[in-house]
Amino acid sequence: MFKKYLNKYNDGLLFLFFIPVINTINYHLTYSRVRWDWYTYATYAIDTISGFIAWWIIRKTILWLDRIMPYEKALVKRIGWQIVLTNFFAQGFIILATEIINELYTDQPLPTKFYTYNLFIFFIWILVINGLYIGFYFHNQWNNTMRLREHDRQLRATGFEVQIGKRIETIPFEKIAAFYVEEGTTYLKSTAQKNYVLDRSLNKISIQLPPELFFRLNRKYIVHRSILTGYSRDINGKLKASLLPMEQLPQTVIISRITAPDFKKWFRATAE
Repeated sequence: MFKKYLNKYNDGLLFLFFIPVINTINYHLTYSRVRWDWYTYATYAIDTISGFIAWWIIRKTILWLDRIMPYEKALVKRIGWQIVLTNFFAQGFIILATEIINELYTDQPLPTKFYTYNLFIFFIWILVINGLYIGFYFHNQWNNTMRLREHDRQLRATGFEVQIGKRIETIPFEKIAAFYVEEGTTYLKSTAQKNYVLDRSLNKISIQLPPELFFRLNRKYIVHRSILTGYSRDINGKLKASLLPMEQLPQTVIISRITAPDFKKWFRATAE
């Protein structure tokens, strides 16, 4: 049920139970004494079906807003529009459906109470449903954060894998000096001055590395913080990064004017 969205909201079974409960509570709030006869059962069934349709409208509205106005871009604005639009569409459907059913089965206009008391109750329930979906969103964000932290922890615990012949060897991050490209080939340089040939580009390698330990200086070099001794200004807003003396690595690497601000922030933030 709703397989496409279950990982995001996991709401199908919840509202399958919740909507009839809401309808039952509404009956007891609306009527001082509920007589469970065939007429009550019929109206209860109709109202429950209408409740499911109204919930579906609310849900579709929220999913639509997820695409055009995500929470993370403008949280307060998004919540405000969500409350306004879900009420507008859901209550609009409830009013229309109730008027049609009343016209088909009775000769009397809807009592004024429906447009004052009942719609106010529906407004409160729609706020509750919105609160649940906002809670789903933040719970999902928390779960994603926990998964990323666990992935990051595992990444740091394992290190970087390299293939040596038919054997896979894991090199701890603290024993990696740099990754570099020379004549179209990508290499890993260890602190023990060993070179390993890699079958991946620096673009793919960079996303596998802990960002607080490594920085991509330019298109040819990703270096570990431990081999950086400092930096100096160059012409046109560029920087010169100074490296510890190591074979196959230059002692200074030019950092572009575009990358320079990010490098300075990273270098200061990772200083011991």
